[in-house]
Amino acid sequence: MKRDKAKEEHANKKGFNMKPLSKKKRIIISFVWAIVAILAISTAFFFKQKQQQEPAVASYDAVTIKKADDLIFNGSVAAQNVEEFYFDQTKGEVSDILVTNNQEISADTVVLVYQNETVQDQITEQQQTLDKLTLAVNNAQENLDNTYTKKQNIQNSLNEALSKFNNADADSMEGQTIRQEEQAKMDQYKEAISSQEEVISQAQQVLDSANLDLSTATQNMEFAQNKITTNVAATTDGTAIVEPKGKTNASVPVIKILGKDTIIKALVSEYDYRHLATDQAVEIQLLNSNKKIAGTITEVSILPESTATEGTATAQSNVANYSFKVKPSENLQYGYSCQIYVPVNELRIPKKAILNEDDKQYVFVYSKGTVKKQAILAENREGVFVVTEGLKEKDRIISEPSQDLKDGQEVMVN
Repeated sequence: MKRDKAKEEHANKKGFNMKPLSKKKRIIISFVWAIVAILAISTAFFFKQKQQQEPAVASYDAVTIKKADDLIFNGSVAAQNVEEFYFDQTKGEVSDILVTNNQEISADTVVLVYQNETVQDQITEQQQTLDKLTLAVNNAQENLDNTYTKKQNIQNSLNEALSKFNNADADSMEGQTIRQEEQAKMDQYKEAISSQEEVISQAQQVLDSANLDLSTATQNMEFAQNKITTNVAATTDGTAIVEPKGKTNASVPVIKILGKDTIIKALVSEYDYRHLATDQAVEIQLLNSNKKIAGTITEVSILPESTATEGTATAQSNVANYSFKVKPSENLQYGYSCQIYVPVNELRIPKKAILNEDDKQYVFVYSKGTVKKQAILAENREGVFVVTEGLKEKDRIISEPSQDLKDGQEVMVN
């Protein structure tokens, strides 16, 4: 009692007006606090036991399946058809260039003229030979004509003798004598005609030979004359590019005809060669304007175009490069630089994501907190694993599953 009274006096001194609790209330409050403490201890013990009994959810890295990025190649625009004319010494000297630089021309347009002075000397000699052969032909023809004339004269004499023979009186002595004389003449004339026919045959052979020689010489003359002046014509429509030094330098074209249709030329290394095929659709981006147009691969070389050395100072390897051509959907300016985007329709996955069991391949597909064990078919294409069956784009898979991961298991993914 003294203690309670002392507390009361102390409270009054502090300005508090506290009313002392009854013994019954103090017992109730103490009991409530005891129950709260017991509940707190029980709750903490329960959660600790539960954490010890329930295993933690495993955590894995996951990747989203998507198509491989497009391959990008650097290319330049060129004429699809190019016709080049180099200096040809066998034709003589270039006497005239009939087109100007950047001139638009059509097929069959004469672009170059050659003049061959050396052939002129040959023609002079051939002309002399031709004159001699012409004279030989004329002489042979005249000789042949004479043989025919002689034969005709003999034939006329034969006809005359035959006429006298037929008109003589066979019953008179005089007539019989005439017939005998004319008969002898006819036999002589017939023999002469037979001999003359042999002469005619020989004369004909001489004439034929002379005509053949003359014909050959005439053809040679015409060929030589054509070589004095040679016209060279274009075979395609396009734009003429003239290089004057090509008139005497056979290493550069004196005239180049660039066709109106354009093509894009590029190189692909042996590592990406398998991704290209003719008639394959691609996208072209011009570097000077960022303009994008469609295109189609028209040609992929089967032989290496060149080799390039790649690597570090300690390791180098020769890489084969192959040329390919792309036809743009519209004609472009010659020489423009561009990039060619070739789509790679492959679903690629990490090698460690694949499980091999009983000669079959599996991956774990993640969806809504759990994983599903999915059978797949994947090919190793030059070190890259490409899925051909079992997965689709935007699927999420565990990139490196553990051996104890199970089908249907709940997991967390990063």
